Amino acid sequence: MWYRIWLYVYFTWFRPMFKWALRRATGKCELLRICCGNHSKGGRKTRAVEKSLRQSHLGSLQRLATDEDLNVLEAVKYVMIVKNIDPKIYPDFSPILQSSLRQICGYNALVKEIEALKKEKYSTANPAHEQDLLKLWRLLKPNDKLEKRTCKQWGEIGFQGDDPATDFRGMGVLGLQNLLFFAENYNGVARQVLTHSQHPTLWYSYAVVGINLTSMTYHLLRDGSLRDYFYHSITGQPSIYHFHKVYCYIFSEFDRFWFASKPKSVMEFGSIRDKFEKKFLETLKDNQLQAVLQNNYTWT
Repeated sequence: MWYRIWLYVYFTWFRPMFKWALRRATGKCELLRICCGNHSKGGRKTRAVEKSLRQSHLGSLQRLATDEDLNVLEAVKYVMIVKNIDPKIYPDFSPILQSSLRQICGYNALVKEIEALKKEKYSTANPAHEQDLLKLWRLLKPNDKLEKRTCKQWGEIGFQGDDPATDFRGMGVLGLQNLLFFAENYNGVARQVLTHSQHPTLWYSYAVVGINLTSMTYHLLRDGSLRDYFYHSITGQPSIYHFHKVYCYIFSEFDRFWFASKPKSVMEFGSIRDKFEKKFLETLKDNQLQAVLQNNYTWT
């Protein structure tokens, strides 16, 4: 209750008064101070721009932080008009704000794209879906021919039944695309992880766990936990490639975490996954993921 009262007082009275005082003292609005002042560079600047837009008293500015189809150039012109910013006096404002807005709307667009893939149900009547599924088998089991489309062999790569289509219900084709990207772009590591998953006592279902980790990666993207990583490490708009790459890192690291945890049985998967997610969030908080993925992470 007291927290809600504090938020009301802060956004209704304290913040507007503080911004007014700063503007009177510096002659600059908040966005101008962020973009052209001594504010942090790169991802932190983009985060500050996004926060300023979201907390603006103008709904039109708030929407700039949530629009995935934003016309960046027109948006910057609008901001400069609303905030009365003279481009001759502050020539750096426009390109800096453009850069931040591209990252912000790019992240929002990526969320929308990932949402669409998650909602797209796997269909055995869709040739593209079927081709990707069979390609996944060939990449993970290059020396073993699949006897037929529906068979018990799918259990060898961690699906639950004779038809893998049923395992994609929760994450749609997004789950398949993640598994396929891992197997296609980091084949040696993916097959090594598959071998680990078949350990006689510490085994887990490779494909099912992979789809579960798709869910984890999706929710980290959806709730904004991955924003700082994308803002710090990617100049411009992130793409699904970047989402897949984070997923591959998560799968590879989960495999290590699983064996380091030495579970008594696969029934401990839920608790171990939760501990792993907490550890991964700490990695994001400390900006370690950016350093790992940018310094030639070998996926071994």
